Amino acid sequence: MKKLLAILLSLLAVVVIGAVGIVALANTSGNPVSDAAKNVKAAATNAAMDAVDVKGQVKSAIDQHAGAIAAATGLTAEQVDEAIAQLDIDSWQAVALPDSAAKAGSIDASSFGIDGTIVTYKDPTYLTLEAYGQNVTLSVPESAQTYLPYLTLAQ
Repeated sequence: MKKLLAILLSLLAVVVIGAVGIVALANTSGNPVSDAAKNVKAAATNAAMDAVDVKGQVKSAIDQHAGAIAAATGLTAEQVDEAIAQLDIDSWQAVALPDSAAKAGSIDASSFGIDGTIVTYKDPTYLTLEAYGQNVTLSVPESAQTYLPYLTLAQ
């Protein structure tokens, strides 16, 4: 029994050390190992988002507030529904931010109920959410990219 416990604890230690190594390497840039670590981190983030149905929760929250969005913006319900469809929430994925990405600006996310910042880039394909000590870069579907400038209006 003691031998089995020792083996399990050893395996757990290896997993923890590996996870810490991946996160540490993912925060560096310019070498193939860090690029691989960033990709592993993005894949793990996507798996976690799928496991807790983040996209479903976001879609549900947006759908629940569609009427309030229409009232606040003066848009018709049909226009709001079309905009929501264009966001294409199901297509958003966590990705590794390319080293060449140039920051365009940042938005205080507190107006969205998030203690953090949304970072936009000159390339509208990417958006980074910095919240709760974590950074998650998302690929933005082409149909949603035209809506990114409206984020600043929510402040």
